[in-house]
Amino acid sequence: MNQFAIVTDSAADLPASLVEKYGIKVVPLHVTFGTTEYADGVDIEIAEFLDRLERVEELPITSQPAPADFLAVYSSLIDEGYTQILSIHLSAVLSGTCECARGAAAYIAQERGARIEVFDSCCATVEQGAMVLEAACCAQAGGSIEEALERVGAIRRTGRIYFIPDSLDNLVKGGRASKFQGMATSLLNIKIEVSLTETGAIEVLHKAKGMKNAVSHIVKLMGEQADEMGPLVYYKLHTKAYKALDYMEAALERSQAPMRCLTVATIGPTIATHVGLGAVGLFAYPEEFHNPELDGIAEYLTPKF
Repeated sequence: MNQFAIVTDSAADLPASLVEKYGIKVVPLHVTFGTTEYADGVDIEIAEFLDRLERVEELPITSQPAPADFLAVYSSLIDEGYTQILSIHLSAVLSGTCECARGAAAYIAQERGARIEVFDSCCATVEQGAMVLEAACCAQAGGSIEEALERVGAIRRTGRIYFIPDSLDNLVKGGRASKFQGMATSLLNIKIEVSLTETGAIEVLHKAKGMKNAVSHIVKLMGEQADEMGPLVYYKLHTKAYKALDYMEAALERSQAPMRCLTVATIGPTIATHVGLGAVGLFAYPEEFHNPELDGIAEYLTPKF
């Protein structure tokens, strides 16, 4: 048995096969279309979610897990014999999931004497997933929870994630952008590049004319990150943004920066609800914090849609 167990939530966008391979416990967020609620990754997968997203007028509603969901997972792990748990979650600025986990962890720790470390990833989707996977590799190699915390802390500090929504329609519907902004960017073919701050909040980085220029700019930003931090590993991510991926590949081929692609991944339901269809992005972190054990993750993460 590993020295500690790993828990996360479904915003990490880890497929079931990868979760099983590394023994990770996932607490699902919930997505509601109309009157029908789904457990993310349990009752609805990303391909079905995106198909439904294309057909609806109103955005689905995303909601955090209930405290009972965390209590059940933590208790089951303690029943299995674990006395230490590392629980890595969606940015507390974007969701109450992390605070919900902290409340449940404090209760279980007091009741059953286990050590439960709840870690705010200050991010979402594949960046959160990368932290979870790196921690899981540490656990499987016999490492301590302190070593895992050091690794995920380093990725939180040095990782960078960039998104380009194809349109602001979903951000307008969700109240994160105004109707005027949505109309203006559509008419002028302006693409908004967004990222997450150090605290996990969404910020606008840049505005570019057209998707090709926007994609070239985030590749340039990633190159500057490599110049600053040294060789990088990176993920491409998208929601059916095939043309944008072609632009990205061309921009990456022109770049001379020391960076290596691990996989093409998808943006899951929690974030896709807001960035919409046709969104594309990049996530990168220094190779020094990457475990070679994870070089084969493309087999698990490549989208099937």
